Amino acid sequence: MRFMSEKLSSFASQKITKGLVAAMTLAGVAGIAHQAALAQVVIQQEGRLAPVEDTYSFEAEAGQIMTIELQSEEFDPILVLKGPSGEVLISNDDYGGTLNSTIVIELSEAGTYSAIASSFSGLGGSYQIEVRPASEYEQVFSRAYNYSISEDFADAVEAYSAAIALDDTDPGAYLGRAESRINLAYINSEIEVTNPSDLPQSTIEAVVSDYQTAADLLEQQGETASAMSLRQEAQFFLGADQTPSTANSPLSRPNPEQDVRPDVPTGPIPVEPDGGIGDGATPIPNESE
Repeated sequence: MRFMSEKLSSFASQKITKGLVAAMTLAGVAGIAHQAALAQVVIQQEGRLAPVEDTYSFEAEAGQIMTIELQSEEFDPILVLKGPSGEVLISNDDYGGTLNSTIVIELSEAGTYSAIASSFSGLGGSYQIEVRPASEYEQVFSRAYNYSISEDFADAVEAYSAAIALDDTDPGAYLGRAESRINLAYINSEIEVTNPSDLPQSTIEAVVSDYQTAADLLEQQGETASAMSLRQEAQFFLGADQTPSTANSPLSRPNPEQDVRPDVPTGPIPVEPDGGIGDGATPIPNESE
């Protein structure tokens, strides 16, 4: 969300002031005309225009761990969860490297909860929302994701690895682990990191492996453009410093079936402060704190 501010010139301020005076004068005249026309009013009601959103209620018991997932191909979804008393418990915009929204949460009390589907832009479109008990994989992935958002990258790498051990078919877990590894190496580095060659060789190889695995999985899912982008990113990491161990590694040998570009220009590492995988599930601050 972007905000724009601009200082008005004194000339513009004077023009606005004159305009306000004129508008106030016209408003007085219009008020008299409005009173005269009241007898002709057919309908006069007060109402409230609600934002573009849909609410879905569900019953839950205390201690249940639930997954709420909102997906759309037509707009950027935002998901909000309200508790039995109507208070907002948690919200999520982007999750797991996608624009879709997911909340994984342990509910503290029994009652009726409300999942609210809305959009970032205020525009609508087709979507799918699902509320279900969270699987073990979803719980572990959510823990890893929240570690990365809080910049606890060491625990994030460990938790993403645990998630992959449970289910090795989700490209989001590999991407999350790769980004966490980059950020961990970045904050632990004693030198300024501007290129992949500044990272430890073990980090480069681990990141490339995760990128290539994620690219393979994305291609299997029909996401060919995303797969191509990841393979180019992997090649960028490899091409920055072709040491003997890397050159002889299976990671550096291109697959003829893959669209690998060895001439991808080098540039700064795409390190993002939040782990590079979205905004996370954001708890609503307690006003009493």
